[in-house]
Amino acid sequence: MRSFFGGVFVLSGVVSEKTLCAATASYFSSRGYFVRRNYEVLGKLVDIVCIMPRLSDLKKRIKSTHFVPSGILYTLLGGGWRTTEDIASETGSSTLFVSSALEDIVRDGWVEKKEEDGKVFWKTKEYRIPSKDCVMAHCRYRKCMESLEGLSGLEGCYNKMYYVFPFPVDEEFIDLCSEKGVGILIFYERVGLFKELLPPEVKEATNLKVYANLCEVIIKENLLYRSIDSI
Repeated sequence: MRSFFGGVFVLSGVVSEKTLCAATASYFSSRGYFVRRNYEVLGKLVDIVCIMPRLSDLKKRIKSTHFVPSGILYTLLGGGWRTTEDIASETGSSTLFVSSALEDIVRDGWVEKKEEDGKVFWKTKEYRIPSKDCVMAHCRYRKCMESLEGLSGLEGCYNKMYYVFPFPVDEEFIDLCSEKGVGILIFYERVGLFKELLPPEVKEATNLKVYANLCEVIIKENLLYRSIDSI
């Protein structure tokens, strides 16, 4: 038995959206991606965000005593020299915290510092976003049309986008995804297999402030769980 939900036929007895999300996260993790579920990007909740870290940058973060604080990094990127007070105001932190955090990062070579007219200024130095690929995936198949209409708000924050389903989808929905450059993955629960029904368009990340921020957050969180002995 099947029912129609906004461009897709929902078969009775299929896996839940929560189970599908967990399976999809495991799928990308097994391919070497660092994964974060339920990540809010520009006010939109994305089921899964995956990044493929650059090994050289990953090693730097492992060897470094301190990570780049994502809020401070977001403020500094593309902004030239910024005072401690400006950064504290934008991040909602104290000037003492900002100054202490940035002093640590200066020693790691990602930020440089200067003093002028009694104020301390900071800016990024030789910073490179530590990811070569960012994939976003939507697994809430019952609201796929609703989320498809809101995709434009995420443009520039990812390289590839997928919709994931545990059942076949109709040609009309496939055409809609193709027009928007969105890929489709089908999960066959019986055999534990993911199949790419429609490859996604590879896009350039242009919102570098958001892109860098989510990369740093996901790397930091994943390294807490992963063994780094073999890296």
